[in-house]
Amino acid sequence: MGNYMNEEFSSLVRQLPESLERLSKSPLRPWNNLGSLPLKGVYVFYEGGKPIYVGRTDNMKRRLQQHGRPSSTHNSAPFAFNIAKREAAGKGISTNMTRSELENDPRFDALFRRAKQRVSKMNVRVIDIDNPIMQSLFEVYASIALETREYNYFDTH
Repeated sequence: MGNYMNEEFSSLVRQLPESLERLSKSPLRPWNNLGSLPLKGVYVFYEGGKPIYVGRTDNMKRRLQQHGRPSSTHNSAPFAFNIAKREAAGKGISTNMTRSELENDPRFDALFRRAKQRVSKMNVRVIDIDNPIMQSLFEVYASIALETREYNYFDTH
C-alpha cells in the first residue's frame, strides 16, 4: 500500500489546530446582535459558555439568523431541529418519520418553535474560511475538538 494522503490534504489538516485557536480567540457575539461578520466560514453556537453546535456557510449573517428565526424550516434551522428531535424522543414522541412529517406533527412543531427561540438566545463565534474543502474539514474537526456531537450528527437527511 502506498501513501494516499496528498500534499494539498496534508496542508489543510496541518492548518486545523491553528484555525481552532483563531476561532477560540474570536469575539463571542449574541445571536440578536451579530455586528459585522465575514461572508464565508465556520460558526459555533454557545450556550452557557459551552460550545454546542458547529456549522459552515457561504453567507454567514443570513445562515446564523436562519437558525433562530421563527419562520425557518427544518432545512434552514437544522440545529434547532436537532434540539427538538432530541427533546421529542425524550418525551416519547416518535421521531421515526421524515423531517417534513415531523415538522408537520403539531407536538413536534411546538418543540421546534421552542428550540428556535432557544437558539435565538445563544452566542456565536465565527471564523473566516473561504475554501469550501477547508470549511468542511474544519467543521468536522471543530465539532470533535469542541465536543458538540450532541447536536452535530453529520448524517444525511
